[in-house]
Amino acid sequence: MKTKLITTLTLISIFSFCRGQNSSGKSDDEARIVLNTFIPENVLENTPNARKLFVTKLGQITSRNGLGGNESNSNNRFIISGDLNVLTKDVLPTAPPKYAVTIETNIAVGDGIDGVSFASDFIEFKGVGVSEDKAFLSAIRKINPRHKQIQNLLKNGKQKIMEYYNSQCDFIQKEASTQSDSRNFDEAVFILSQVPKITKDCYDSSMDLALDITKKKFEFECQTKISEANSLMSNGKFSEASSILGFYTKDMDCYSEVSDLLEQISLGICSKYIGEARGYWANRDSRSAGQSLANINSNSPCYQESLSISNEISGFLDERERRDWELDYEKYKDNLNISNRKLDNEASRIQVARDIGVAYGENQPKNVTYSPIIR
Repeated sequence: MKTKLITTLTLISIFSFCRGQNSSGKSDDEARIVLNTFIPENVLENTPNARKLFVTKLGQITSRNGLGGNESNSNNRFIISGDLNVLTKDVLPTAPPKYAVTIETNIAVGDGIDGVSFASDFIEFKGVGVSEDKAFLSAIRKINPRHKQIQNLLKNGKQKIMEYYNSQCDFIQKEASTQSDSRNFDEAVFILSQVPKITKDCYDSSMDLALDITKKKFEFECQTKISEANSLMSNGKFSEASSILGFYTKDMDCYSEVSDLLEQISLGICSKYIGEARGYWANRDSRSAGQSLANINSNSPCYQESLSISNEISGFLDERERRDWELDYEKYKDNLNISNRKLDNEASRIQVARDIGVAYGENQPKNVTYSPIIR
């Protein structure tokens, strides 16, 4: 992988980039309200197949209406829950006998932690089957995620969740600040990362705070990161070393030490890849030499030397070999540029803050005890 010293960005430029991205209106994981699926234990407890299908249907309702969760979104607070009331249950005079049921489905959206229902509605469905369980299955299959009442329910629930963030925003940010003051930086950023982009005012102010806390985290960990970078350098892992240090900016107390180490990394890159290229070319392995040279950035102090070796190789080859070599060289360099553009994006402080929040959330217990929101 082409080693490239990451150009550190100021917080203002990073956040301006982020704000510009937010204004595009693109729907992504951070923008979505996420509803987790939950039904009380006593719902369809005697008909396990019907219960399993009911849970699946609730999941379909959220996913097909843009409210489904995934592994990258660890906000477990808000849920869609369901209950069933049996309005009628008859045995039809057929051969063999069949069961007919009419169920009243109560679907609700709310805060599963506090047990508060934001929106709910009752919808009837009918089903017929050769057994009571199959009759329930038949009725539950008719639950349509695009049903008008269901869509109105989700719309109202989503609005209430947005109102929750807007009304609770000061408390959310105060909790994050308290965790930061206790040096629980990851937990603080995690709390702020749960605020979805769609709640624009709360999201923007929360991201401002997340950036400040991320900066405090890096300041606190600076000496540790410098030690890690030195260890990586000693093992020839210059790309990894530079990526660790690339998040430090000139306004940080330890930046002078970081800057000195970045210069050492740059010299290490030169020594490694120039040496490799000369060794490969001494054995007339032009392809491997080209791959080594492609790792040297144009800002590197040995870039002109790399060009000199490249010209030497190109001049030695015949026309066909030169054409093939240059194609391989440029292709390898282009692939590395793509990797480095990705690396540059990851150097964005706002992305780092999100990564911190996601990593913290993934390490938390997955089982959440919800309070019923169905009354």
